Amino acid sequence: MSKLHALLCHTTVILALMFLVFLILDQFNPMMNFVDNDISRWLLAALCLSGLSQSILHWRLQSKEDPQ
Repeated sequence: MSKLHALLCHTTVILALMFLVFLILDQFNPMMNFVDNDISRWLLAALCLSGLSQSILHWRLQSKEDPQ
């Protein structure tokens, strides 16, 4: 589970940084259309799934470590 958590953390950070770069580049040159294309939509879906998976995994690990 720890390796999966580490992989999800890295994937989330990488995809989030990619989208920050896309947004900045799109502000300087909107004709390049970085944000509104098929590849960006797939990457955004991957970012959402990675963030959601990471949150669920973290919640499950936290609940196993701290039983009440």
